[in-house]
Amino acid sequence: MRTVGVLLLPGSRSFDLGVIGEVWGVDRTDSGIGPFEVRLCASGRGRVVIHPFGQVEATHGLSGLAGCDLVLVPGRVDPHAEVPAAAVAALRKAHRAGITVASLCSGAFTLATAGLLDGRSVTTHWRLLDDLETAARDAVVQRDVLFTDEGDVLTSAGVVGGLDLCLHLVRRDHGAEVAAALARRLVMPPAREGGQRQYVDNPLPPKPSRPSVSSTMDWALERIADDIGVDDLVCHAGLSERTFHREFAAATGVTPGRWLRAQRVRLARRLLETTELPVERVAQRSGLGTAANLRRRLRADVGVGPDSYRRTFRSVTVEAWPSTNTSS
Repeated sequence: MRTVGVLLLPGSRSFDLGVIGEVWGVDRTDSGIGPFEVRLCASGRGRVVIHPFGQVEATHGLSGLAGCDLVLVPGRVDPHAEVPAAAVAALRKAHRAGITVASLCSGAFTLATAGLLDGRSVTTHWRLLDDLETAARDAVVQRDVLFTDEGDVLTSAGVVGGLDLCLHLVRRDHGAEVAAALARRLVMPPAREGGQRQYVDNPLPPKPSRPSVSSTMDWALERIADDIGVDDLVCHAGLSERTFHREFAAATGVTPGRWLRAQRVRLARRLLETTELPVERVAQRSGLGTAANLRRRLRADVGVGPDSYRRTFRSVTVEAWPSTNTSS
């Protein structure tokens, strides 16, 4: 029997705990998975308030982490919350004893406090990556992966990325067949394609205050499928090329060319999510021209091709997309 220890801290995320429970806490021996012993370890072996609601009764004190085969650290609602010294000591002791330690989502900050990320490739939820670079200055933060595996220390991207990590751990420790059987039970692929970039919000940047630049952005969005380029934007704005580039970059943080390309990729993503159009038509209607260019741009921007992206997001409801002329 494999023994899995879970570090319970105040504010631990209930979703992460649910993922751990689904993977290791449910009896699936009828499918050749397990059995596992799960220890819920907390200071004082009492009740721990979790987020967003509820409490969890610990089964062990912090000493229960000793002797485990694997220690998991869920994320917390406040990733910067203080980690008790006793919990830090228990994590360090478990790691020194050769126990594999893995964090889910913002649990990486707990590992950073314990000094377990130094010199390692790590990740966390995409919204917290900059903060993690500050918290773990001696680590190498990976921005477009679903999880990292440094052998004895593993970290995962946000929320559902923790499930990818848990399945990876099952695959690593128990083999591909067991992991595939578990994935079928969980109704998810054994391994997802791509990284975090495909899930990152990509809102439109704020419009510049200068009317000519603002109106040019609106004009370009209405004609995004047409063969327009930066020269056309400059001409429409009625400014000198140097002035237009300077004011556009000051307002949006990117060059006009990068902005235009980003809006075309954004529209292509919308069409892949909400229509059954062939990839060639998506490329044409988004202004990317050819299917090959669409594939190249989508892989560069979100890490996967159009077919994989559509499989992932076809049923996702799209909100707050800009009004864009997508007629033929």
